Amino acid sequence: MMPKTSLAVALPFLALAACGSETAEPPAAPATVEVVTADTEGTPGDAPPATATDGTLTAIPAAFHGVWDAETGTCDPASDLRLEIGPETLGFYESQGTVTDVTKGGDGAIVIALAMEGEGEQWKQTVKLQLDQSNDREWLLYLPGPDFDAVRQPIRRKRCPA
Repeated sequence: MMPKTSLAVALPFLALAACGSETAEPPAAPATVEVVTADTEGTPGDAPPATATDGTLTAIPAAFHGVWDAETGTCDPASDLRLEIGPETLGFYESQGTVTDVTKGGDGAIVIALAMEGEGEQWKQTVKLQLDQSNDREWLLYLPGPDFDAVRQPIRRKRCPA
């Protein structure tokens, strides 16, 4: 028979051993998440956007995409006349336009309706864009609307290096 003092000393060790003998369930394997990224930036080699039956386009054609600046501009993001064109946006120096409609114009031009936002203001604007190849350079002719037939010169911008 075991003395009482030996039992008192052995009891905590027996309890500890009992705790350690339990088998724990293995941790669940972490769920895997597949990340899919989409290329939303158009490149000049991309297929042209789909054309609806009424002559409207679904996005700005890829040939117009890129960064443009004034003839004498530096193409720096701080340039006042810098214009960044994507499939569904026009980014100006202090404002951003989201495309609401694109239609074909004459001579390869496009007319874009924009929902504009900048400096705490919101407004609607229409612009006409046309590409021009002259003087061994590619140019963007930018004409703010809505009256495109008014006698005035479009703003001419050069394409900035990518």
